[in-house]
Amino acid sequence: MKLAVPRRFTPPRLAGRTRLAALGLAGVVVLLSAVAVGLYFFSIWPFSSDEIHRGSITDLGPNSVTYQTEDGVRIVASWFIPRDAKNPPVVVLLHEQDGTRAQWDPLVPVLVNAGYAVLAPDLRGFGGSTTIVRDGQEEPYQFANRPDTLLDVEAALKWLKSQREVDSGRVGVIGARLGGDLAYVSTGLFPEVKAAVAITTTRYTDQNTDPLIGSIGDYVAHDVCFIAGGRTQWEDVVTLGIRTVNPGGRRIIEHPDLDGVALVAFDEPVRNMLGWFDARLRRDAHEKTTWCSANA
Repeated sequence: MKLAVPRRFTPPRLAGRTRLAALGLAGVVVLLSAVAVGLYFFSIWPFSSDEIHRGSITDLGPNSVTYQTEDGVRIVASWFIPRDAKNPPVVVLLHEQDGTRAQWDPLVPVLVNAGYAVLAPDLRGFGGSTTIVRDGQEEPYQFANRPDTLLDVEAALKWLKSQREVDSGRVGVIGARLGGDLAYVSTGLFPEVKAAVAITTTRYTDQNTDPLIGSIGDYVAHDVCFIAGGRTQWEDVVTLGIRTVNPGGRRIIEHPDLDGVALVAFDEPVRNMLGWFDARLRRDAHEKTTWCSANA
């Protein structure tokens, strides 16, 4: 009896094709993974090296200037112009109540190095702005009420018009607390103020009795970037943001315990300020910015 010899198994052609297809698919997966990693790397690359260069204000050689408000208060301010800049836009810095222009010392070099002229006044009753001239006589002046500080902003803008080396028609305002309220209101009162950054502002309510915030109506302020750190402070700035034309907002959630000028010590809010102004104050700006987008 003959034993049946098993035939050698010959894999069907389909198996070979399947093997090639599997190898090809694996190659595609590896390639796509490499591409994904590359895209991720390059997407975070700008942020990994996008550290704000912070110089020292002592390297700028500040020029102290004075000008007088309509009601006679003598304002003392620091004036900075970037080197080799032709008709640069201007940023006015307005400090907190009970503060001085020195609160902005960490931010001034950043703005100047970015190509902005900077005017940093002591608001009336603070720092060097403690003299008023009445009937030709100098008298000591003390801070009395918030709405009067609008005269300080008006005087700053009037003084800027006499400075031919800058573009006084392209002005941005950055303010914190009292200065933040002034920044918000200034966009609605002064046409030369094209944009503002308002840090830690006063809350608006339907029964708002604050005469400074109430000095303009709803949807008169425009192009204001609102910045805050704490949750309550963020809720306060939102009450103004919803009454602003073209608002922006950024909550600095990494530092919820800080607000006001303390936030300018960190890069994220400063990057948002620069991006906000670059899109609104520079003549060559054409694209809308994504800076100062709400994140809370």
